[in-house]
Amino acid sequence: MSTKQGSLSIQEITRLQGGTLILKGYDNNEIADILDVSTCAVRQWRKKLDDPNDDRTCLSRQQGSGRPSRLSEKQKQQLKQIILEGAIKAGSSTERWTSKIIAHLIQITFNVTLTPRAVRALLPTLGLSVQMPIVKSHKHDDEEVLYWAEHTWKRIKKKRRDSACT
Repeated sequence: MSTKQGSLSIQEITRLQGGTLILKGYDNNEIADILDVSTCAVRQWRKKLDDPNDDRTCLSRQQGSGRPSRLSEKQKQQLKQIILEGAIKAGSSTERWTSKIIAHLIQITFNVTLTPRAVRALLPTLGLSVQMPIVKSHKHDDEEVLYWAEHTWKRIKKKRRDSACT
């Protein structure tokens, strides 16, 4: 069985096992001992299962009750498209997206204020990742680096070793 977040959590598996034991007629203390949980938890599960439907899915993880997103699904898809098209096309001076730049983009495009932290939490829901870019010099020359490592570095290293012995 899987959920929106992936596979079932240990707590959810325990609750569902507890629901099965309740429906089989075990008492609270027996269930608490078998599953290594408190009797208070078992009482809460039993209370949920007292409904006439006798369905243990009421013990599954429920949808979060947090604040709803300030962006609609359509706005989220528009934002994703803007991000994928590139920062320069969106009006930024560089091609590098930052959470501050995206927060500013959301403010001017959708008139919704989000903190950079909220933007970093939003990106994975859009199928995008938060990552630090690897900065590499455009002047980088592999041959020059190899030459430096084989010749210059060895010469510097030798001098240092020679000077330490005297």
